Amino acid sequence: MAETEDLPEDIIVNIFSRLPVKSLIRFTSVSKRLRFIILSDPKFAQSQLKAARQQKTLSRRLLVSTDTSQLESLHLGDTPSFGEPSSVRKLSFPFQPQLGGYVKLLGSCNGLVFLAVDNKLFFIWNPSIGFLKQLPDPGFPLDDNVLPYYGVAYLSATDDYKVLVASFGFGGAKLEVEMFSLRTHIWQRIESPCRSDDVLLFHCQGTLLNDAFHWVNYHDYNEEEEHEIVSFDLEDEVFRRMPLPNFDHDAKTFSKLGVCGGCLCVSRYPYGVWYSIDFWVMREYGVSGSWIMLFSLKLSDPPHLPRFSRQLLVVESSTVSARWTAEGFELIRIYHKEDNQLGRYMLKGHRISMIEYEESLLWISGYHPVEEKEQVQILETHQKASGS
Repeated sequence: MAETEDLPEDIIVNIFSRLPVKSLIRFTSVSKRLRFIILSDPKFAQSQLKAARQQKTLSRRLLVSTDTSQLESLHLGDTPSFGEPSSVRKLSFPFQPQLGGYVKLLGSCNGLVFLAVDNKLFFIWNPSIGFLKQLPDPGFPLDDNVLPYYGVAYLSATDDYKVLVASFGFGGAKLEVEMFSLRTHIWQRIESPCRSDDVLLFHCQGTLLNDAFHWVNYHDYNEEEEHEIVSFDLEDEVFRRMPLPNFDHDAKTFSKLGVCGGCLCVSRYPYGVWYSIDFWVMREYGVSGSWIMLFSLKLSDPPHLPRFSRQLLVVESSTVSARWTAEGFELIRIYHKEDNQLGRYMLKGHRISMIEYEESLLWISGYHPVEEKEQVQILETHQKASGS
């Protein structure tokens, strides 16, 4: 930093730790010392993330990837700016997928995004600072055609990141499940909950709550009474089954699990047109009798969501749907407390992957496989995108 500074460095660092990531990235060009603190000091990155959470200024965004190499980040704040040009950032990933492949987003924790390129190369990536780390090969690729399931988690008790992925083996008869631990840096085989005569169709990305992943299990789309929740406890490393509410066959289908108010929730709507959305929450975790309907949205101008042409993502204050059209995917954000407030955004492509992530400066110590020159180019690209 400049020698003319009047304040001690520790005070300046404390002040800077209270600024948002977007501003801090811009300040990396002020001086080499400040650039080092912002991008290379793990204590500063942790303090900035902690301060943002305490001050409730943490920037939450939607990261979207398509098979046309589009990788975009959209604002998920409380203000109704979803899809507006000023709230969208176009990002670039260092490794481009092969022809016909794409970047599949597996999940995010503390601003670190876990993803798979072409369904076989696994990475940890921080879109805010360009940090990149490749994970070892789990030994099998993901297969979109059979709806594999996966999940990403951070365990504060052990300061460890976990990645769980599954894929059907040869012929689709066997389900292989592996879990990666960043602390041990190895993939571990997990006993599958599937029997050879009971092929489960989970709803892809696991919902994380109480150090466990959760998926809705569809045995048969036409037999609602057989649906259930399958969970995976990250501490005991075992699968369990949990009941869904008793809906009395009200002609609605399950759409997506999420977390609302710190409770596991499930959203439901009638087949076809999405004019009414019910949100049920499990008030007492693991207790079947604690399910209650939290609220119901009635949309006067509902989006049409064909049964097999949409993906859903439930976040704390809203639900984001990716509806496939002839022109590509239309992202629709419906706010839980404002029924008719729909934010929309269009992307080209035939396949889409989307997750929620928090902006942070975190990186994994000791891993910088991207060359410094390439890292600078990534940061410069991000700085230009952040200026929008």
